[in-house]
Amino acid sequence: MTPGSEFPRTKLYLLLLAIQIAGVIVFVWQQLPEFEQVVVNPGKQLPHDIVSDLMAAGVFCLMQIAFWYRLRHVPIPVRRQNVVIGHVCLFLGRLSFIFGSALFSVSVFRHLPELGRDTDFALTAWRGVILIASLFALFCTSLELERLGQAFDANRN
Repeated sequence: MTPGSEFPRTKLYLLLLAIQIAGVIVFVWQQLPEFEQVVVNPGKQLPHDIVSDLMAAGVFCLMQIAFWYRLRHVPIPVRRQNVVIGHVCLFLGRLSFIFGSALFSVSVFRHLPELGRDTDFALTAWRGVILIASLFALFCTSLELERLGQAFDANRN
């Protein structure tokens, strides 16, 4: 790689990482009210909201495109060791998955067992697919942040 081509790759890497992080922020911001309703009213099915479902699917598609494109075509552009930045990235990587873990736990272990006979199972299955896809996208972003943190920490003894 020539020295002149590293700066555009660094900018592209930062753009792809920003897309993933923005996706996590949008997801948490968008899903927090629904998460609160699931916690407060276990077993009560939330009303069908196609806009929310499509927004979640769109955000996670963008996150996945950014993740896989970066993984296949753009190397992590770390030039020198920085233990502090490495630790911050590792921390953010773990932190980014906490909301997804909490959402999964509340949904599967608290909310689903309380669902009654009047439950729309097609809607439940659709939301289950969105939940799994969302958790996978959150996992990929946390993995990306951990890779970046390890790259900053690579030469540490």
